[in-house]
Amino acid sequence: MTDNIHYVYAAIALFCVSASPAMAQAIDVSAFDAFLTSVLNALTGTTGRLIMTLVAAAVLMAGTFNFIDWSRVFQVLFVVVAIGVIPTIIQSIWGAAS
Repeated sequence: MTDNIHYVYAAIALFCVSASPAMAQAIDVSAFDAFLTSVLNALTGTTGRLIMTLVAAAVLMAGTFNFIDWSRVFQVLFVVVAIGVIPTIIQSIWGAAS
């Protein structure tokens, strides 16, 4: 057991010495970034807010007429509010997007 620990220490030293910069820095993710930005703009833009408002009204009406239970109504309303608020929270934490 004690002989094996020397091999572990040697492996750790080898990994520390041979560490190099991450290869992920060379990957171009601009297309993925543009796609996610367009999805974010669609969810928080005028159309997204209209759709979320219609969903909230429909869920409240469904809860009023007892089509779905109120715990599900509050879950859906929480998700709708979270989708609308998350970009504002992220912007306040990490600053304005470029």
